[in-house]
Amino acid sequence: MKILIVGPNSFIAKVFMSELYRETYTTLSVRDEDWEEYDYSAIDTIVYFAAIVHHPEITDEALYNKVNAEIPFAMAKKAVVQGVKKFIYISTMAVVGLGPEFGKVNVITRKTPLISNTLYGKSKKKGEELLCSVEGLCVQLVRLPNVYGKDCPGTFYHVIEKLALLRFMPVYWTNYKFSLISVQNVAKALRKLLSIEEGGVYIPQDIPILSITDRVKVLAKANGIEQIQFKWLAPCLWIANKILPRKYTNNLYGGYLVDPKEYPCLTD
Repeated sequence: MKILIVGPNSFIAKVFMSELYRETYTTLSVRDEDWEEYDYSAIDTIVYFAAIVHHPEITDEALYNKVNAEIPFAMAKKAVVQGVKKFIYISTMAVVGLGPEFGKVNVITRKTPLISNTLYGKSKKKGEELLCSVEGLCVQLVRLPNVYGKDCPGTFYHVIEKLALLRFMPVYWTNYKFSLISVQNVAKALRKLLSIEEGGVYIPQDIPILSITDRVKVLAKANGIEQIQFKWLAPCLWIANKILPRKYTNNLYGGYLVDPKEYPCLTD
């Protein structure tokens, strides 16, 4: 099998490539127009990592649509004519538009509507829809939840790492499960998908599925700290949720569960 990695400078792509034999893949960038003249005839599977991700400072909707939807669609149409059988599109849970909420768990099933509320999510949703319209091509849509790992961009897991250094931590009444995935498990899931011939939506995640506060405690223990978590400040956390930026309280004390019965984890 010959694999084409599109967007090889992606953090996740680099980890994925590090676990493949070098002779099994080649790479392609979409930063220029070379992809339009590329010969796809020797390729069996395309894995599309290239993306304009969510950044508040990037407000160019046309740029999001070009990289996240229009280019992969045009590439897939060219590739299938030249014999490519499979297209693995790295998407995001932002296409759902539903996030964690303080004091409750939001469960993602196959019936959950897709109501994207960011340019990133909307463009990825458009990319998914366009790719699924390409006839004769097995399209696997990989919607990733929050990805973490050493040197991984983003601040969410870095907050967890800092909290894991605390000896004491207040928690809410209930620990709500929160779907996350390590970058190593993303690579593992993608390797599994290479041998799966069925198209559709896949949402890989870590197993077991823990709450964020449980993850903090596990990480603290790995740091040699027996963290004590207490609930007697839960009423104060409820008040804090009304004052502090919601992204912190929602993530720490809310739940976001991708139902593993409907979406196989691919990491076990």
